[in-house]
Amino acid sequence: MKPQRPARTSLAALAACIAVPLVAGLIDMPAAQADPTVNKVVVLAFDGALYSRIQEAKAPNLLGLAAQGVLAQTSIAPHATTSIPIWATGLTGVWDTKHHITGYGGDAFATYPTVFTQLEKAKPQLRTRSIVTWSALADAAASGTPGVDVNTITSGPNEADSGTADLSATAITDDAPDFLFVDFDTVDSAGHRGSAKPGYLDAITKADIGVGKIVAAIDARAKAHPNEKWNILVTTGNGNKPEGGHGGQSADETANFVIARGPSFAAGTTNTTYSIVDITPTVLTLLGVKPAADIDGKSMVTATPGPSTGSFGIPWPGTGSAG
Repeated sequence: MKPQRPARTSLAALAACIAVPLVAGLIDMPAAQADPTVNKVVVLAFDGALYSRIQEAKAPNLLGLAAQGVLAQTSIAPHATTSIPIWATGLTGVWDTKHHITGYGGDAFATYPTVFTQLEKAKPQLRTRSIVTWSALADAAASGTPGVDVNTITSGPNEADSGTADLSATAITDDAPDFLFVDFDTVDSAGHRGSAKPGYLDAITKADIGVGKIVAAIDARAKAHPNEKWNILVTTGNGNKPEGGHGGQSADETANFVIARGPSFAAGTTNTTYSIVDITPTVLTLLGVKPAADIDGKSMVTATPGPSTGSFGIPWPGTGSAG
């Protein structure tokens, strides 16, 4: 008897056998998951600046941020206009009449911790960073347990503001921290010599170039990473007198402004109540941390009726800014 030949399988049948499990596997594969949406916040501390002089200098980047978001101009009177207590207010959301901070050493922030400590305690996975020209603000950022994750000082000559801007832009592009605090100090240094002098406008113009670098880095990062929702908050600690200096209660010294640009803020909106005290609760809210009940500032993203409306007809909230 002749041996039987093995049965032949057609190429078409073989292909069908192979294709079926492959197709089934493709059908069963889960769809690719998009990156989760996350808020990012950058605070620009534009110290010693009068908004009226920013307008006079025609500073394109700061004015552009104001046009693209919320602009508030108000007075912080009767509160302190010296740098240590007013920036303690900016970093805690508590007025000087309550926190009584006159230096950043020791346990100055034990009762009212900085925004860095509040974020790190509530959400230790958040990446926080501080890049400052004025070294005292680095001391404040490092205070508390825990303090800021990464703390950098670019102190030195007044030109250090350009280094602050360059380093901040690089940090945004390469690292994208969840919260970045940036301090520009040259305008305040010029203001000590007089806000009515030409050097003051020159300092605003130079610092505004640095602001432009940071905004460009933010916008490029946001375009490349659509899941990252970037918010920019700008404020000043105090103004300066025409003849120079601050620390008193004149209209120039107590003048304050806030700019807020980002997905949570309506373009072209103005407000008559926001001030530096509202920065910390706004940062906390944007990053999903509930502000403490005993602070004085209020989040600028709280959707409760307020005294002013923007170009979109959206009401904005009153705050604790009057102190």
